[in-house]
Amino acid sequence: MIQRIQSLLLLVAAVVAIVITFIPVGELVQNGIAFYQYDSFSLKLYQDGVLAGSVMHTTYVALLWYASAVLSLVTIFCYKKRPLQIRLNSINMLVMLIALAVMLFVYPDLVFAKQASMAGMEMAFNYWIMVSFLAAVALFFANRAIKSDEKKVRAADRLR
Repeated sequence: MIQRIQSLLLLVAAVVAIVITFIPVGELVQNGIAFYQYDSFSLKLYQDGVLAGSVMHTTYVALLWYASAVLSLVTIFCYKKRPLQIRLNSINMLVMLIALAVMLFVYPDLVFAKQASMAGMEMAFNYWIMVSFLAAVALFFANRAIKSDEKKVRAADRLR
């Protein structure tokens, strides 16, 4: 049953979750020049346009995205157990929303604000990071399709 629409949506969510770990989230910019770049793995320092090193590790964000991708792939192959599939998908949505919140709000506002305020820098987000919301939407619609399948199966069982 891999050809079902929810399987395709879960596959899209898994691919986006993996891709999002390699997209830079944003940069700490001062006078139009990027000094720090933030991605899912670390906060990197740039001096004169050259990578000088990693200042802080943010691997927790990458691990959350990888967990979301693994949950999506596991959910695809639980097609015979729709209630379990619905629960796994709900857990996956929670993991993904936590990853989004940490990546877009917690680190830039609480952690990087100290370094930015000392040097008069501001956070400039990468607009490609909006792709991460595609994964959340795909998970939502996959959950609706799974619930729809469950209703159809229950209706068919009632007719027997």
